[in-house]
Amino acid sequence: MKKVRNRYAILLCVTAAVTACGGKDNVSPADTKSQAFDDLRDEVRAVVEDPAREAQAILLVDTLEQDFMALHIVLEKRSSRTRELNADYDTTRAVFDAHMETALAELRESRRIVTKTQLALLDALSPEEREQIDRAHSKAMTATIRSMQAI
Repeated sequence: MKKVRNRYAILLCVTAAVTACGGKDNVSPADTKSQAFDDLRDEVRAVVEDPAREAQAILLVDTLEQDFMALHIVLEKRSSRTRELNADYDTTRAVFDAHMETALAELRESRRIVTKTQLALLDALSPEEREQIDRAHSKAMTATIRSMQAI
């Protein structure tokens, strides 16, 4: 009988340990995005040797992060409003088309701004530096890209 209790005690300890460790990977999308840009900044600091170019690149990464947040807000707003209009049976086709036209224009403008900042960042880095930064593509960066594509 004592052996059975010991087995249950061991099983309970293992279950508790697995359960406790299981929650550590639950990171919010905002934390993942923040981590991705922190990783990018760290990599820029590690790769770029010239202090002036490093400062410029870090500033561009900060701007890129803000641009991505703005793009994400536009995407979420568009999705939310589209669901709202789609759920309302009385929404006319003209209202829906006007919403889509406005939303796509906002989306194009946000993407243009992000692309402009990305190109400025690429111009601030040498080809060798870009290659090293690309190789250091973190899990957070990949998760951020996937979350943006999913919206």
